[in-house]
Amino acid sequence: MSNTVHMIFPLPTTVVLSEALFITVVAFVIASAMRAPLSLSMSLVGLLVGFSTSRHLHMDYAFTSTVIGMWFVAPIIAALFTFLMLKVINKTRPRDVWSRVKVYKSLLVIFSFLASYVLGANTVGLIVAIGGFETFTVLVAVMAILLGSVFLSDREIRRVGEDIFSLKYSNALIALLTSTILVEFATLLAVPLSSTQTLSAGVLGAGASYRHKLMSLRPFLVIVVAWVIVPILCFVIGYFL
Repeated sequence: MSNTVHMIFPLPTTVVLSEALFITVVAFVIASAMRAPLSLSMSLVGLLVGFSTSRHLHMDYAFTSTVIGMWFVAPIIAALFTFLMLKVINKTRPRDVWSRVKVYKSLLVIFSFLASYVLGANTVGLIVAIGGFETFTVLVAVMAILLGSVFLSDREIRRVGEDIFSLKYSNALIALLTSTILVEFATLLAVPLSSTQTLSAGVLGAGASYRHKLMSLRPFLVIVVAWVIVPILCFVIGYFL
């Protein structure tokens, strides 16, 4: 992710990167008040592109276009893949329902760990790359993640896990699996990809796979609006800062 930062913002300075992190924190506070899960990757990339554009730096436009293109492609893939997988799963009738539930629960634990792993490699790696890969920076980032996850994430969790539609074990597993695969693939390409995007789109695809399932599109639309507005707003702030 260090190379990613340099390709988008070739001449990073401590002051500018500190401003980028500060603005991102402010954006997250506002998004939390709106109960809108916000993509940290999209916010930071928008800011750095704005900084580079205003300073006429020679950033890697092909790579930047790839990153932005993934913002559009990845949610579509996540929604479609989850939709199709659950269509297949829902057609099967297990002999022992409780045994299948136990398998789902075990796999959920495994893929929750893997999702956290790829999140660390991708999104958290991007944050630490901006601050510098030093022991103190990494420890601070890990501590902040723990505090934020425990004390500040309940509203966003309810937005994704309850407001769109009530998740079952199979829904949650396939959505999590899809998100993990996509983010890991992006990480191998050194592309910052929003797990918020892929997971939310996966949840939408899971809801759409049921013919007679109540699903609310309004919470998802709030999330999508945030995906569109926040990177543009961050770009404008980075451009004029």
